[in-house]
Amino acid sequence: MERACLVKGIILGLYNDFSCLAGNCNYTCCSGWRIAVSGKDFDRFKNIKDQALRNDILSNIYEAGGRKYFATKSGGRCSMLDSGGLCHIQKNAGEGMLCNTCRKFPRLVSKHNGLVWISMAASCPVTSDYIVNKEIEFYMLGNNGDISVIQVQNIPFIAGGIQECTEIFQKYMTNRKTGQDYINMYKLFMEIADNVLGVIIENRGIIYLEGCFDYFEEEKSAGQVISQFKEFDNVFRKEHGSVLMNYLKYRIFSRYLEMPEEKESGRKNQVFGEMALIYIVALSRYFTFSAKETKRGRTDLETIINWVYRLCVHSLSAGIKLHDYFNRQRRKPL
Repeated sequence: MERACLVKGIILGLYNDFSCLAGNCNYTCCSGWRIAVSGKDFDRFKNIKDQALRNDILSNIYEAGGRKYFATKSGGRCSMLDSGGLCHIQKNAGEGMLCNTCRKFPRLVSKHNGLVWISMAASCPVTSDYIVNKEIEFYMLGNNGDISVIQVQNIPFIAGGIQECTEIFQKYMTNRKTGQDYINMYKLFMEIADNVLGVIIENRGIIYLEGCFDYFEEEKSAGQVISQFKEFDNVFRKEHGSVLMNYLKYRIFSRYLEMPEEKESGRKNQVFGEMALIYIVALSRYFTFSAKETKRGRTDLETIINWVYRLCVHSLSAGIKLHDYFNRQRRKPL
């Protein structure tokens, strides 16, 4: 018998080695977005034999706009989570009882242009850790099920966009900045922080990341701005430039998976907008927290990437507004 022919695909390198942190995770998959409950999910919940569990689940599902969702607690946490951050449903009825959204997370899968595209959401700490601490890799899934490394410049449909964005970013990394450049960055960053903060205030489900814009609350002299921006820029380029390059490749790939029909210019603006936001939040926390708080303030890019991704992707309303803003900016990154 001939072996079944598999559709070719492109896979983020983390996918095959992914393992959920479960009870050791400091985050919750559910925070900051609405968990949809399909008709099949709802019917499955109604037929759970454990009456207490069944009543608990059904009492925490509400309907809006003709669709059903799980209710959320303060801070956007799903009502099904216990005090330890674990899901009541999975603990008591197994993973197979979960709704489709929860079963898939953080896996992202889409089929477009004859290829299966597989990535992982950066709102999962395993993914954000991969972006920060590993070299981003992609694999090609062949017709016979064989898997091989594929270079980013060879990934169909997005290779040109990755190359263009890489060249722009590398130019930024090698350019020497003047004092006036840092003043201009400060003004632009204040504008971005103000606009993003406005979006956060309008969306109550989004949790404000401690220290993310605190740096911009007090006015600073030109001398302070130049000195501090120069210090941070030198530190960030030296210690974290490779992280932003990883994020650039990861997000162009994942953004294409999420929105394959999006114009390349819109995809580029979105990715650079998110990268600028990561840089801004890292800068603010660098100067907001003391040197003794390095894990939380100066080097915790996993937390920052996790938060930025949730802000820009998980919340549909916030994501649309931020995308429109990033497109209006139409500026080079950072």
